Amino acid sequence: MPAGGDDYLRANRWAVLGIIMMGTFMAILDSSIVNVALPHMMSTFGVDRDKIEWVSTGFMLTSAVVMPLVGWLTSRISYKALYLGSLAVFTVGSLLCALAWSYESLIAARVLQALGGGAIQPIGMAIVAELFDPHERGRALGIWGTGIMAGPALGPTLGGYLTDAFSWRTIFSVNLPFGVLTLIAGMIIMRPLRARGGRRPFDVFGFAFLAMALVAGLTALSNGQEKGWQSDYIHVCEAFAVVGLVMFIAIELAVEHPLLDLRLFLIRNYTLSILLAVFRAVGLFGSVFLFPIFLQNLMGYTPVHAGLWMLPNALAVGVTMPIAGRLADRHSPALLTGLGCVLVGSSLIQFGRLDPMSGWPLLVLPQLTRGAGLAMMMAPLMAAALNAVPHHELPMASSFLNVSQNVGGSLGIALLNNFVTNSIHTHAVRLGEGFPMESQAMDIRLGLRTLMLVFRHEPGLMALPQARVAFAAASGIARKAQVLGFENGFVFAGLILLAAIPLCLLLTPAAHHLRPDEKAEETLDAKLLAE
Repeated sequence: MPAGGDDYLRANRWAVLGIIMMGTFMAILDSSIVNVALPHMMSTFGVDRDKIEWVSTGFMLTSAVVMPLVGWLTSRISYKALYLGSLAVFTVGSLLCALAWSYESLIAARVLQALGGGAIQPIGMAIVAELFDPHERGRALGIWGTGIMAGPALGPTLGGYLTDAFSWRTIFSVNLPFGVLTLIAGMIIMRPLRARGGRRPFDVFGFAFLAMALVAGLTALSNGQEKGWQSDYIHVCEAFAVVGLVMFIAIELAVEHPLLDLRLFLIRNYTLSILLAVFRAVGLFGSVFLFPIFLQNLMGYTPVHAGLWMLPNALAVGVTMPIAGRLADRHSPALLTGLGCVLVGSSLIQFGRLDPMSGWPLLVLPQLTRGAGLAMMMAPLMAAALNAVPHHELPMASSFLNVSQNVGGSLGIALLNNFVTNSIHTHAVRLGEGFPMESQAMDIRLGLRTLMLVFRHEPGLMALPQARVAFAAASGIARKAQVLGFENGFVFAGLILLAAIPLCLLLTPAAHHLRPDEKAEETLDAKLLAE
C-alpha cells in the first residue's frame, strides 16, 4: 500500500462503512425476498413446489459453503478486490435471475448470485474489524449490522409488493441499480487493503468435509418438517453432517495451515458469541418466521399487508442498532446482551397472547421491544467476538461467526416449526376429545374427512346437514388449535431467549489494544495464556 494509504483509509472509513452496509443489506435481503414470489415462479416455469424450493435452498446452501472460504481468500486477495468482486458476481447473478428463461437457468443464476452474496457478509465484517479500532468497533458494527437485521424483516414486504405490482422478476432486477452504484462508489472511495499475515496454502480436505457437513446439516434442518424427522432421507443427511463435522475437526487438528484454527474456540468471548448467535437466531426468526404466518393464515392479511405490520420491528432495529453499537464501545457486553435477551424474550412471550382479534397495540408494541432487544444482542456480541481474537485472525474469525449465524437461523426455524406443528396437533386432539363421540354431527373425524374432500373439489358433500355441522366443528377446532399452537411457539421462543441470559453474563470486557502499527501484535498463544 502506498505511503499515506493507511491514513486515507482511516479518514474515509465511515464512507467505506456505508458501501459495505449497502452490499450486505442487498445480500441479506435477497435471502428472504423470494419466498412470497415462489408460487408465481411455479406458474411461469410449470414446476411443482419441491422443485421451486431450490430457488431458496440453493441460495442458502451455496452461501453457507462460500462463507468459510473468505478467511483463506483474504490472505491472497485484497479486501477491496474481494468485496467488489463478490458484489459484481452478486449483481450479475441478479441480472441473470431476472432474465431467467427456464427453471434450470433460474437455479444456476441463484447459485451464481449466492457465490457473491455469501461472501459479502463475512468480508464486510472483516473490513469493519480492520478499519476500526476496538474502542469504536462496536459503533461501526452497529451501523453495519442494521442491514443484517432489517433485511429479513423488509424482504417479505418488498417482495410481496414488487410481485403483486409488477412481476416476480423485479425482486431481482431491483438489485441492479443499487449494485452498480455501490460498485462505482467502492471503486472510487475504497483503497487496496490486505489482511495481516502471510499467504496460506488451501486446506482442501478440511473445506471439503466442512462443506459436506454444512450442506447435509442445512438440508436436514430445512426439509425435516416436510420429509419427516424420522425419514430415511433426513437420517442420511444427519449421518453425512456428523461424519463431515468429525472429519473436519480431525483434519483441522492435524494440518499445519487449517481452514479454521480451532484454538479460537479457547477464547471465551468468541465461543460464547457463536453460541449466543444461535439463541439470537431463535429470537430473530421467532418473529420473522412465525409472525407473518400468523398474520396471513389466522388474521387474514395479504402478504403485503402482513409485511407492513412487520415494519415497526425493522424501524426499531434501524434506530437502535447505532445506539447499541455506541454502547458496546463503552459498557460490558454481558450487561448489554443480557438486557437484549430480556427484551427479546419478554416481547416473544407477549406475542403468546395473540389471537385473530388482536388490536394494533399487541401487534406493534412487542415488535418495538423485540427490535431494540435484537440490536442490543447483535452489535455487542459481534464487537465482543472480534475484539477478543488476535488481529491477524480477524478474517477467519469473521467467516465462521457468519457461518454460525446462518446455521443458527436454519436451526431456529426448524426448531420453532417442529414445536408449533406438534403443539397444533396436541391441541387439536385435546379439543376434539371434548366432543361426545356418540354424536355423529360432532364427529371430528367426519369433519376432517369432509374438509379433505371439499379441498379435492367435491363441494356437493356440503349439502348434507351432518357434513355442514361436522365441517364447521372441525374447522373451528383446527383454527383454535392453530392459534394455541402459535401462542405456545412464541412463548417457547421467548423462554429460549431468557435461558441464554447466564451465557451472556459469562462475557468479559475486551481490552482495547493499540493498532498493530503502534504496538507489537499479540500472538494467539500469548492471548490464550493471558486468558
